[in-house]
Amino acid sequence: CPVEAPGEMAVLIATIRRLPGGAFAKAPKAHGMPALPSQTSVCNLATYFATWPKHKSEFLLYGSSRAFSVATRQTGAAPGASTRAEDSTNLYGPSDVGTKSGTGASDKPLGLGGLLSRFRKGQKLTMVTAYDFPSARFARGAGMELVLVGDSIGNCRLGLPDTVGVEMEDMLSAVKAVRRGIEAPCHGWAGQPGKKPLVVGDMPFGSYLLEAEALRNAAALRKAGSDMVKLEGGAHMAPFVRALTQAGIAVMGHVGLEPQRAMLQGGLKMQGTTAPAALEIINDAKQLAAAGAVALVVECVPNEVGHAVQLAIPNVPVIGIGAGGHVAGQVLVCDDLLGLHGKPPSFAKRYADLADTSSNAYMSYLSEVRSGTFPEPVHGRAMKREELAKLAEEFPELQVQEAPEPPRAEPVVERLPPRLFDNDIKGFPNRDMTGRFYQLKRPAAASPFQIASGLVVSLAKRKCPTMSAAPVWTSAAAPDSTSGATGESRGELTVLHTCDEVNAWRRSAKRVALVPTMGNLHEGHLELVDEAKKDGSEVIVSIFVNPGQFAPHEDFDRYPRTLENDIKLLSERGVSAVFAPTAKEIYPRGSPGRTLAVPSFVEGLSEAACRPHFFTGVATVCLKLFNICQPDVVVFGQKDAMQCAVIAQMLEDFNLQSRISLVIAPTSREFDGLARSSRNAYLTPAMRRVAPKIYETLVDATQQAAATPGSVRSTVRERLTALGMSVQYVSVADSGTMAEKEDEEQLSKSVVSIACMLSDEGKECRLIDNVVVP
Repeated sequence: CPVEAPGEMAVLIATIRRLPGGAFAKAPKAHGMPALPSQTSVCNLATYFATWPKHKSEFLLYGSSRAFSVATRQTGAAPGASTRAEDSTNLYGPSDVGTKSGTGASDKPLGLGGLLSRFRKGQKLTMVTAYDFPSARFARGAGMELVLVGDSIGNCRLGLPDTVGVEMEDMLSAVKAVRRGIEAPCHGWAGQPGKKPLVVGDMPFGSYLLEAEALRNAAALRKAGSDMVKLEGGAHMAPFVRALTQAGIAVMGHVGLEPQRAMLQGGLKMQGTTAPAALEIINDAKQLAAAGAVALVVECVPNEVGHAVQLAIPNVPVIGIGAGGHVAGQVLVCDDLLGLHGKPPSFAKRYADLADTSSNAYMSYLSEVRSGTFPEPVHGRAMKREELAKLAEEFPELQVQEAPEPPRAEPVVERLPPRLFDNDIKGFPNRDMTGRFYQLKRPAAASPFQIASGLVVSLAKRKCPTMSAAPVWTSAAAPDSTSGATGESRGELTVLHTCDEVNAWRRSAKRVALVPTMGNLHEGHLELVDEAKKDGSEVIVSIFVNPGQFAPHEDFDRYPRTLENDIKLLSERGVSAVFAPTAKEIYPRGSPGRTLAVPSFVEGLSEAACRPHFFTGVATVCLKLFNICQPDVVVFGQKDAMQCAVIAQMLEDFNLQSRISLVIAPTSREFDGLARSSRNAYLTPAMRRVAPKIYETLVDATQQAAATPGSVRSTVRERLTALGMSVQYVSVADSGTMAEKEDEEQLSKSVVSIACMLSDEGKECRLIDNVVVP
């Protein structure tokens, strides 16, 4: 309205502003305008001195109340009647609107009032990032108080190297999708979620360089569905926070590590590590709170600094990420807690391993489509017979035919339950971090084997024809090996001694899984048998102490031979057959034979450097066993990491990978982490006490922050040498080629293996172990 003054006419434009604390008031739009109109009615003048109703103010400011339930406040409430602060149906305060009776998800949003109420009661607050409809639904179903549509969408969804490249269009699209996820009905997997969380929209880099841009872009995020916006920056951002607050837009601040300006902060590293730097962060928090910030994120600071920030602004909830537990709440990137991108930052915790699960699903789908096992009849619908008959007149190929035998299944990847350890042992994870190797059909020049945590190659699930049982020898005596007969029976287990006996047995076994061993079996071997039973209808275990893999100075002669006990254990485990040949049966012209399989790609590397003869002997005897037993699946243990690589490469080089699937099971361990080995029998009590330190040290060294191949090598060697062990090598090799990595390379996608010699009372025992870094 115009305001007259002597000689001029002043203009007053009134607007509604949000005041600190959540109240609304009528005020001039610009600072140069008069505070009040000079000529107006008493009723209009009174509107400048009264607090405006929140629901009317929000409607005037935003034009829509779709982001929260707006209801006209009931009047005439009984004197003294009160409502709970958490029963807020809008962003800024409580409401009298009730929920429907019964169980299930609340249709009401938590609101800022509800958030602050929980904060004042001392309840820890939770915030998680979401970038799309599904992630928002999971956050809503879990009962989070805050859902941050973060600019980390650049790293996590858009494939950008950092957050700087994220545009406002990206954020607006994500906010709209997240809002739809929050508003969508919760299903059974959501449990009993509470009120709808607040949606926080991140202001991307470059969207708030000027105050006018900040107002325009923040308003766009609000219209898209966010309840508040988040800005990165310290005290210099206080004027922007104040301007947004006055415009009715709730603001969450962000101090400490600021990813958008990380280059100026020395990179993505901890901030506030010195007292002056900590005080600066604390002052930033105070300035932002004074300007009207309703919440604050503090990122990547020492625990004490996070605590000090919360103490400095006791009325504002501080949400920490890498800031310790003495703050109002915590925030994590959803991809980090779900394990979608490998190992998360040190301050994050991985609650699931969806990268493996997703990889499994894709591989299983691809394999089942190629093998013809998907789709099955249950995944489609057939025509009625009479309609099919009419259609078949035009397409005779549609006539019902006898279904051919399904093609042989390709290997697929299935999930294994995690391996548990004694949780009382310091430094041990509660699952086998070493993972599994697996090999699939692959193009030339690919890795000889792949590595994935908690995975195993098995057969595609399909209905198989009934398999006939292995032939059983009916006499208690062993047959004459010259008869070419079927071997000797030990109950349901058949013991085979010659190639002819194996051939006779193999002819009636439709699908076979082979577990090669040297006998002296322990629980680790029996776990390989269990894996084999999952992948083959008939399991055959070879027991052969191979002279071709022992050097003259090694323990071939004193290697324990316990055939009778081994057969008993295997029979109890449900094995179909045991192949226990003599050396002459495997090497008719003497060991190592005239034709050898030489895996030259590992020559001079770690275990191959210590035992140059070993892998030629292993590859040669395994190739012989594969030719004799004709298995569909072979099962090996991961403890011998380089052996796994040699077998995988041999299958490819000799064009066997399409016929033989390779299963590599996780390293079997004792309760204290010691890898099971036949050579453990050589350990004295003193050796046995320190032997578990090998695995514990490998785990600890690879999990250190900023660990590199060089740091892992030096850390492992120093610690184990200090325990009196003689470390022969510490290898950090590429998981694809087994080539050693340079000291400063990335530790990811590595196999960290070790060989140690333990000594006590004149006795020695050589142990090997490894872990896999995804």
